Amino acid sequence: MDTRSNELEVASLAVMVSVLLVVVTLDIDVPGTTVLRAVLGCVLLGVVPGYLLVSLLGLDDRSPGPIVVYSVGLSLPLVVCLSITVDVVLSGLAIDRPLTPLSMTLAVAALVLCLQAARSVGSGVLRRPFQPLAVFEWATVSVVGISDRLQPRVIGWEFGHDERTARSVVRGLSPRDWLALAAVTALPLGAVLVTLPGTAPGSDGVLVALSCVVAVVPLALLRWRGSAVLYPYGVWAVAATVLLQMTLVSGHIWGFDIHYEYATAATILEDGYWNATGGDSNASLVAITLLAAVYSMVTGLEIVWVYKLVYPLLVSLLPVCLWYIARAEFRERSVAVLAPFTLVFYYGFFKDMPDKQLVAGLFGVLLLMVFLDERLSALQRWVLGLAFAMSVVFAHYGVSLLFVAFLGFGLVARHVVRLVSGVGVVTRITRPALVAFFGGFWVLWYALTASGENLDSVVSVAGEVFEAFPLSDSGRSGVGYAMTETESVYWLASKLLYIALVGLVGLGILAALYALATDRDAVRNAEYTLFSVGVFGFLVSSAVVTFGMGFDRTLQIALFVLAPFAITGMRTALAVLGRGAARLPRVGPRPRLSAIPAEGVFAVFLALLFLFSSGTAFAVADQPEPAYSINYNQSAGWPVYSQDEVDATRWLAERSSNPGTDVAVYNNYDRVKSRDGLLVGEVVPSDRIESIWLGRTSFEGPGYVYVSERPMTKPGSDSAYVSVERTSFYRTVLADREPVYENDRASVYYIRGNRTNA
Repeated sequence: MDTRSNELEVASLAVMVSVLLVVVTLDIDVPGTTVLRAVLGCVLLGVVPGYLLVSLLGLDDRSPGPIVVYSVGLSLPLVVCLSITVDVVLSGLAIDRPLTPLSMTLAVAALVLCLQAARSVGSGVLRRPFQPLAVFEWATVSVVGISDRLQPRVIGWEFGHDERTARSVVRGLSPRDWLALAAVTALPLGAVLVTLPGTAPGSDGVLVALSCVVAVVPLALLRWRGSAVLYPYGVWAVAATVLLQMTLVSGHIWGFDIHYEYATAATILEDGYWNATGGDSNASLVAITLLAAVYSMVTGLEIVWVYKLVYPLLVSLLPVCLWYIARAEFRERSVAVLAPFTLVFYYGFFKDMPDKQLVAGLFGVLLLMVFLDERLSALQRWVLGLAFAMSVVFAHYGVSLLFVAFLGFGLVARHVVRLVSGVGVVTRITRPALVAFFGGFWVLWYALTASGENLDSVVSVAGEVFEAFPLSDSGRSGVGYAMTETESVYWLASKLLYIALVGLVGLGILAALYALATDRDAVRNAEYTLFSVGVFGFLVSSAVVTFGMGFDRTLQIALFVLAPFAITGMRTALAVLGRGAARLPRVGPRPRLSAIPAEGVFAVFLALLFLFSSGTAFAVADQPEPAYSINYNQSAGWPVYSQDEVDATRWLAERSSNPGTDVAVYNNYDRVKSRDGLLVGEVVPSDRIESIWLGRTSFEGPGYVYVSERPMTKPGSDSAYVSVERTSFYRTVLADREPVYENDRASVYYIRGNRTNA
């Protein structure tokens, strides 16, 4: 970097830090400062720390894509670790509220300035290979009796092929390139305008048009021959569009697990400290809860909008990482172009607000991307890789444990292949040192935080899995989903598309294994295939065993790794058809079958998959939308809340804060997860929430009863809600009482003592 550019960056950082400190310290509230604080806070939290460390590691001469991905990916664990450090140090100094907007802004400013100082003084020092880490890896693998020989890998299109610095890339963009970049930038902006709270429902045709445009982007990128910058940027823009047009349908969060995570983040924000050893299992998920609270402190955004705006933009980098993984592992450009959309267009990617599973997936694919990037030195690889491995653990106990298992399977499979074939497999991701650190840190983290609640949950789920073998009768398994009765031809078409997707992935895996068995040279570069076989085995087993989650979630996790194999599976399927067509007469279908482009067919398949997954096909045909299609119909089934309901629960939280004051909500489940229960659970501890099941006829006060227009779904339904007035509880307890709080959408009753007519 030249001196002038370095001075400009230093000056820019100094200005950003100074302005943010002034705004936060003086709590300035004048027009424009709210947006300015939010923007500066997001940049200083989500980009700058990671970029400075990336630059320290000597990676700032790469193309813009990897720099951005690594910078954002590193910033998040840096901020998490900084927040934990501030909490521990200031708590040790007897400060009651160690985490405040001022303390965290000062801490972030100090981190940024220290990194910038180190970068200015000696960024070149760290560019040399780091021998102690190489010794550490050698010692680790020696202890377990394994020799890990790293060898260069030669493929047609590697990470480092034709990459230029960010500045030269920007200078090389043509007017056509700029026009294309502007067009894809318009997609997420359009999603915001179409779905902002208070606008007309998306079914007015605008959202349909936007979805149709999004559906054909993969085909357009497949035909693009301009600047390569458009590929990863287009992937990010489409992913952000898909997520934003779902998350912004209301002014409050919606989903399921995110309500519990919101409650933990709100508690951290209100109390001013992180309770690491309490009984709240979500306290362990610091990348979701603590990080969201810190973002709210520094940016001034409400936690709701941190989840609605910041997290979708971060998670949109997940498919971008898939682009780089496919680029490193598969020869064809078309595989790298189409693989990310295999995940993005699957409804599991956007059916919930982005939370722990997708955030963990982001760090998981970042981990793979780092160890597949052969341009990195040992120091660069291990600093990035260990940070991302820790971040997977910080985000989700289940996904992180699965990644440990997948890497462990790949490690074993690699050595089995070497024993059988006599050919060593080049080692990059299945390193014993990585597996040992990843697994060890997982056990340590979840044993020490949240009183071991998550560790106990994993053990419990493992026991249920073993009890479920060989078969499970759960409707959430793959077989259960496949056997679900279809309501219309549209539902049947949707189901067939998902089955075809899984089938194509399976064909791609089989084709890779066939190449492994027949091509000795393929064995040397088979590590990713062997790793993927373990992931596919997990997916296949989830057809009959749920692993504590539905098949839609296991498929989502599997696609983090397996998405590229769907394209090779399509190529395999058409090749088989072509061999069959070779027996046909030369006239007729034979020449037409042989001319079919597999990539084009798969792009059309992806377009159909998205139109059905997003609910667009249902909306156009005036059919009942899937329960998650709340962008087309907020009453489709997933819990979407009005501001009246949010206001009622916040009023309730203030009045019911005294210990011993319970709150009752309609809930027919073992866990409080009804529509009303999720919203009340954001502000009332779960141990003070009582369930009103359908047959209940009494309530022992003193306490409150919260009731909305749609308190919970009817048993066996995704979208039909119980009528409160027809329940036994309402007739015997509430019918002759006046609510103490009431608005158009919700009511709150107060019960002084035991009340029953039974």
